[in-house]
Amino acid sequence: MIAHQTLTAAQLEPYETYSECTIAATSLPGKVSDVTLDNCTLTGIWSQSEWLDCTFQNLNLANQDWNQAVLYRCHFQGCNLLGTNFSNGVWKTVRLTDCRADYANWSGAQLTACAAQTTSLREAYFRDVTFKRGFVATQCDLDQASFWESPLAGVDLAASTFEQLEVTPEAKYLRGLVLNAFQAATVLSLFGVRLK
Repeated sequence: MIAHQTLTAAQLEPYETYSECTIAATSLPGKVSDVTLDNCTLTGIWSQSEWLDCTFQNLNLANQDWNQAVLYRCHFQGCNLLGTNFSNGVWKTVRLTDCRADYANWSGAQLTACAAQTTSLREAYFRDVTFKRGFVATQCDLDQASFWESPLAGVDLAASTFEQLEVTPEAKYLRGLVLNAFQAATVLSLFGVRLK
């Protein structure tokens, strides 16, 4: 374990754990693999960076720019992702657990087999997102999250909560979306359907 150091992303070694370190983005898009970052501070712009098999624990990434970042088989655990910009990125088998991701932005991203558990995604943007092999949200707060113009086949929100959800009220976008009965009433109201 490496602790209390100041490093650049290029200095991160695979199969190492970094604790309470300060890690700066490099000027060129960087590639990082097989590291665990625990309670570290990430500085700079992380757009177009590439992360493979990484674990992010207790990081504060609020309002950072991760536009066009590529993440494969990564896990965010207990992270603050408030307002983080993940737009136009590529995520494959990425998990969010116990995170705060209110106002985070995944617009234009491609998410493959991703999941969120016990995570707050209030007013998060999933606009024009391509979901492949599903997206499962379990015990998440999705109130006022936006899935506008995102085809939702394989997206499972049934074990999460929301009072309002923004979706495109057309069959081609909603086909394959999994909701519970209470949530279905909310979505049906977008079509002018009233349930008694």
